Amino acid sequence: MKRSRDPKALPAEEGVDTSSRSRSKRSKVQACSSCRRHKTRCEVLDLERSVVRCHRCSVLKLECSYEGMDKSVFSPEPSVAKSSPGSVEAPTIQSAYELGVGSRLLNTGTSSGSPSTAADSPLGLGKDDTNYFPRPDNMWAFVPHRLDWWAPLTAMQELAKQPQEDKFHTPAMNDHSLSNILSQAEIDHLITLFSVNYGPWINFALTGEGSTSFLDLICCTIASRYLDAATRDLVAPRLQRLAEDTIARMIFNPELFESQETIKGLIILSLWTPICGLSKGGGRDGRMLISMAVSMALNLGLNDASATAVSLRDKVPCDQAAVDEATNKARLWIILSTTESMLCIGTRRAPLSRRSPSDMSVFTIISPSNISEGRDLRIRLLAEIYNAGEQGMAVEFPTREDMDAWYSGISNSLATMDRLCRLILPLSVVVSHDKFYYHMLLLLLQGVRLLVLYHAIQIARRAVLNPDGNTSMFWFLEVKPRGLNIITTWGKECLSVAEAVIVSLLQADKTLLPTTPDITFMMMAFAGAMIVGVKFLMVERVGIELLGSGDALLEQSFQLLSQVAFSQDHAAQRVSGLLQAFHASWMKRQKSEFNLLGPLSAFQQSGTHFPTSGVATEEERVDAPDPAMFQDIQFWSTLFGGDSGVDSMVYPQSNMRETYN
Repeated sequence: MKRSRDPKALPAEEGVDTSSRSRSKRSKVQACSSCRRHKTRCEVLDLERSVVRCHRCSVLKLECSYEGMDKSVFSPEPSVAKSSPGSVEAPTIQSAYELGVGSRLLNTGTSSGSPSTAADSPLGLGKDDTNYFPRPDNMWAFVPHRLDWWAPLTAMQELAKQPQEDKFHTPAMNDHSLSNILSQAEIDHLITLFSVNYGPWINFALTGEGSTSFLDLICCTIASRYLDAATRDLVAPRLQRLAEDTIARMIFNPELFESQETIKGLIILSLWTPICGLSKGGGRDGRMLISMAVSMALNLGLNDASATAVSLRDKVPCDQAAVDEATNKARLWIILSTTESMLCIGTRRAPLSRRSPSDMSVFTIISPSNISEGRDLRIRLLAEIYNAGEQGMAVEFPTREDMDAWYSGISNSLATMDRLCRLILPLSVVVSHDKFYYHMLLLLLQGVRLLVLYHAIQIARRAVLNPDGNTSMFWFLEVKPRGLNIITTWGKECLSVAEAVIVSLLQADKTLLPTTPDITFMMMAFAGAMIVGVKFLMVERVGIELLGSGDALLEQSFQLLSQVAFSQDHAAQRVSGLLQAFHASWMKRQKSEFNLLGPLSAFQQSGTHFPTSGVATEEERVDAPDPAMFQDIQFWSTLFGGDSGVDSMVYPQSNMRETYN
């Protein structure tokens, strides 16, 4: 009679000692053969399938060496996977798994950045690939993916992508037009919903001369998220498929579709990804759609509309009909150009369109007395925000000799944003209409400012690299234009602005927050990542916690975004899950090694001693909210790169080398 075996035990394999079965399963699983050969990340995201395959092989439809292995090998450790239903950590961990954020982000009981953490995980890299993880003194060490941190919003988009699921199956329908899917009454209802909730974002009229079938289709596709779940699951995929088929025809014959209505539809679709109630992998790149729209607009001469409108206004007698037509074209061109800027900033991609001086003067900055004037004011202010942002992002710092030019360029950009902040800040309070949309202007301004500050410090670190490609521990003290220790000043502001972005998110109108463009949610994610990254570095390099409201801001932000999200594949929900995973990573790290969770007043009154790995001595007491943070040399050197000797060996230039860490 054969002896029964534990069904969960690993089968005996050639060359494997049976005594090793008692070891952790995590230590037995390497990356699949294909991923090891190409030295790429290997992770299993879907354990529900009968045959296990890694995510990369599944997407690329490659043969995976995992296919013949026991699926139980890939099950998470009980301590991670089996949390009590009532615990806060259980949904956090599950959401992180669903996001594909990776096991190292979850397994934070050990020291952040420990190579063994990645190598021992069944969802992590194989043994040969552990060097690709950031070091513990890297600001982004809590993120287990190799991402291009020179393009922070692209990094957030990559992290927020959900694992690709099987295609959502709907009955085969011969949908050649919108009327095949919806009745006219339903079409009118959805267009009205879109106009009321999303019209103030785009600030152009949805009606126009000629056919608007494509624009109507796009508006209905986006507004279908307001339908009940059962109806949406039936209707939304058909609308999305019809929209995709139409765009595919545009790509091959763009001249047949060139019109203002098509441009409007592409603007909308680039800002909001259609949702169908089921996870679809995190959306697609809106920059391709907006580039197509820009090409059409240039062919139609919309880029000259502002100059035409200004010249027509000065003529006597004034042809008001011609002025109105030129103004409408100018309005569409500026919105299109600004939308492209929104999608390109923070991604290392340059927009094709450029706003001329006429574009910036066709709409004046006045206190709006009605909705129409208010929308034109927002068009102008949003264009000003991204002009200032692009001015800062265009600043270069190739050598040490360019230090003053770098400082002047960044300072001018920040000064422009200071002036814009004075204009924008009161609007949501003093204006009686569209209060939410004025408030979100402020959030966008804060997000752009954060990106400019981040970019400024990145290129400064690169400029002071030594001939061997390394930076000294005191590199930030080498960047002192006009005698100013500007790196620490702007570094502090990075954290303050990141927290301000989250505060603005929490202050927004909850009923209208889900209408926010997808890319703006990624700004919120980056702000949250910045807060968590600084927290990790404070613990690793200074030995203390960063006091303040960061934990509460993060927790409330992901709870709010989850509450307002339409569905699991909505950008708000994906960013909520990402922020939740960031927060879970930090909370596990915090609980494992530190007990400094008392109220801020207790720290201030008690004069508590804090251990530090920086320049402060043990005798120094903490009597400020941020003890030792902004004086500690090790903190500043590692926050913005530190010794890059290992970085230059491990990371390619396009990824994390020479980054603001």
